[in-house]
Amino acid sequence: MKPTLFLLLILSPLFSFGQDWAPVGAKWVYDHDSGLSQYLTTIESVKDTTVMGKVCRQLVNREIDELMRQDGSYYWDTSLVSTDYIYQSNDTVYHFNQFESTFYPLYLLNVATNDTVLIRRSKAQCDENEYFCSRFEYVVDDISTMSLQGQTLKVIYNSATDSAEWVFNRSFVGESYPIVERIGSLKYLFGVSRNFAMEGGIKCLRCYTDANISYKADYWDKDCDYLPPLNGPSTIGEIKADQLLVSPNPFSLVIRFGGGVAVTYQLYNSLGKLLLKGNGTEINTSSLHKGVYLLRIARDGGATKTVRVVKE
Repeated sequence: MKPTLFLLLILSPLFSFGQDWAPVGAKWVYDHDSGLSQYLTTIESVKDTTVMGKVCRQLVNREIDELMRQDGSYYWDTSLVSTDYIYQSNDTVYHFNQFESTFYPLYLLNVATNDTVLIRRSKAQCDENEYFCSRFEYVVDDISTMSLQGQTLKVIYNSATDSAEWVFNRSFVGESYPIVERIGSLKYLFGVSRNFAMEGGIKCLRCYTDANISYKADYWDKDCDYLPPLNGPSTIGEIKADQLLVSPNPFSLVIRFGGGVAVTYQLYNSLGKLLLKGNGTEINTSSLHKGVYLLRIARDGGATKTVRVVKE
């Protein structure tokens, strides 16, 4: 039986970080899968701060979307997804759980091939964001190294366990994005839901840069912050664009639909669970926690739209 590493244990480090994790100025740029309008997600380390007595790095997570105005023209919109806090102690990087005001270990480099790493157990009663309530677990498949700008970094290849709900790789699509020292998972820094792959969801890391190292995925040959040309005029035809607009986004309490025209809606969490549904010109979201949701709306006559919305 494979040994399970419970990350709350204090382990004697066999491998330590060469330099600080997420130095101020570090930036991650993530591509999205095709399907919806989301184009990029970025994470930036913006400053040092203190949380619960720990000196942390503050990370600002933003999403860049292509949105349509009422006149049918398009523009780039940058929205805040979350503000996160991490700190490093020896070979472990800890992430702040804002709902419980505690830190949990997100990355551990002191592992060996065939280890099972349990980052977080699932919760039967979830009163938080699904990210903090899902079982996050993986198996170490192999360990290697890579060289960036003359620095040798540890690389941990991994796959989901049978019981994992949150992962660094989705096994059903055969993903194999490793964890790289000082960069994190080449899938997404905070992992992804195992079975719920949204259209327009996170695809993988495009680029990482800080003052000392830089990484660019093999498939990417343009600038790290590249955005494609915006779409041309609306192709919705006779359906008025403002009837399918969703605002505000991000939102705090109420989501409204443009034009005052009633639509049918379904609102899902990041795991694909249906939370709210109905028909009307707005949605009251007082029962929802802060986080990212998927909203599907439909208007009589067949016009439909799916958007990612963020509650602040």
